[in-house]
Amino acid sequence: MGLVSVAKRVILGSSKRLGLTVRVLNSGWRKQRLLIVCWHKIAVHDEHVWNPALCVSAALFWSRLKILQELKCSVLPLGDALEMLWHNQLPPRSVALTFDDGDSSFFLQAWPMLREFGFPATLYWTTYYSTRSLSVFDPMLSYLLWKGRDRELVLGEPRARFNLRSIDGRANAFRELYRCSVDNAWSSLKKEAFLEELALTLEVDYRDIRGKRILQLITAEEANEMVAQGLDLELHTHRHRVPRDRERFVGELDENAQYIVGVGAPQPRHFCYPSGSVAPEFGRWLELNGVKSATTCQPGIAELKSAPYMLPRYLDKQTVTDGEFVSWLSGVSALLCRGQEMDLHGFG
Repeated sequence: MGLVSVAKRVILGSSKRLGLTVRVLNSGWRKQRLLIVCWHKIAVHDEHVWNPALCVSAALFWSRLKILQELKCSVLPLGDALEMLWHNQLPPRSVALTFDDGDSSFFLQAWPMLREFGFPATLYWTTYYSTRSLSVFDPMLSYLLWKGRDRELVLGEPRARFNLRSIDGRANAFRELYRCSVDNAWSSLKKEAFLEELALTLEVDYRDIRGKRILQLITAEEANEMVAQGLDLELHTHRHRVPRDRERFVGELDENAQYIVGVGAPQPRHFCYPSGSVAPEFGRWLELNGVKSATTCQPGIAELKSAPYMLPRYLDKQTVTDGEFVSWLSGVSALLCRGQEMDLHGFG
């Protein structure tokens, strides 16, 4: 860990004792800003151990919602929050909760807890795998290699040998096998068949994983049920990709929107870049397609001058402490992230 990171952790760890967190949280400066929080997956089993940057445990997620409640944060629907931000009418401690992809864990884990706390949420839904009862190939490939981390993997087709006992070995196996799937243009059914064979080779119970719906996406029926209960469904492309060709880019949006409207949701007007992939021309294309905003993976807190098609977010992780989470809610971490000087007199 670098000296800057160490310094930030020291500041964040002591800010609550100094009263800085509370002062910033209740300040006029914070009232003019919106923290957009992002999660991807809420673990059904051990996914947060496999990838703590992508998945958080159910217990940790519940504790985050409890913090929002205890700090009396104004948890707002994304669309409403952005309109308030743009008109300088935000209530104190404004937060919007967003989720990327549409993993089945959102329906199984996150949505019941959100309803328990009465918090609105936005799900940026990638729809391709929701139309098929298949595992999402990329993360499932990584997950199965991790499940077999105590052994060497020997394959006949494609012919390969990998040592899965180290992080580097598993990363190399993932790169080579993923490249093979791309180079040979594997269909979704071919990918699923390979995952089944890989699990069998590694002596991993794939039927159990499938039964828990780990790394699958929500179904249309589940999406329809949640929309009826108040879920906001928004755009994340159909195939989780952002082509640099405008016609194909718009095609991804249109196909995505078609599925979203098809489950009873209103016409989506907000977008999230898959994997944070952005390009200068995307904002104009989104605007011409009737989209009002786009969120990124760039850490930060949204303010009036934030570009509407490059909105920053805070990505929560399993490794983030409650203190660090509160520092993001207050805005202290956003200031540190941008390297700004903190004038404590402005937060009285």
